[in-house]
Amino acid sequence: MLYIAVVDDEKTHRDILVRYIEEWKRDTHREIEVESYDSGEAFYFVWCEDQRCDVLFLDIMMEETDGISLARRLREKGKDIVIIFTTGIADYMQEGYEVEAMHYLLKPLSREKVRECLEKCVRRKESVKSGVLLQTEEGLIKVNIDQILYAEAVGHYSMLVCMDGCIQVKAGIRELEEKLREYGDFTFCHRSYLVNIRRISRMGRQEIIMDNGAAVPVSRRLYHAVNERFIQVFVAL
Repeated sequence: MLYIAVVDDEKTHRDILVRYIEEWKRDTHREIEVESYDSGEAFYFVWCEDQRCDVLFLDIMMEETDGISLARRLREKGKDIVIIFTTGIADYMQEGYEVEAMHYLLKPLSREKVRECLEKCVRRKESVKSGVLLQTEEGLIKVNIDQILYAEAVGHYSMLVCMDGCIQVKAGIRELEEKLREYGDFTFCHRSYLVNIRRISRMGRQEIIMDNGAAVPVSRRLYHAVNERFIQVFVAL
């Protein structure tokens, strides 16, 4: 079961988004529950009672509690809710990174972009639950996709750098990229480095800063492609 909440103080946008979600539910035959709220406070009051929400479509510009403030309150609770901001402008991207928003949907909302986000949410939930199996010297281990920051080529092996440590994987960097490709958010930034786009904190011309503060080199040849992918992951135009 996937529990989805829509928070928007404009009824028109709220109703359109709920309709798109219900259509996706009908077409894909997935088990979901969707609830809508006209304010951040209304959602937060209900959420505090049962904390039942997997995906939150959250409007940024609301008259009472704005979306960024609500997202910060949720993250302070340590909940792993997938947050998708809906907004008319993309000026709040930096704040979105800080609260680990999965995506931005620009208004007017596109049915296709909403569906893409929902499919991505399902894949993410499944990958977090199952993880990815990787071969090491000690045997197979399961790694949570969301915890992977980047991988570095080390001879015929790869060093996987995660939020909680490093893992030497018995696979070349190209083979590892093929293994992670199905999860969608991994890309080469250098011939020897593969990064998790979702774990980039800041893009620079010569290096990328990851969520743990580590600096990863980015080649001149690949900079524009990585930067474009970085933007695409967070903003649905």
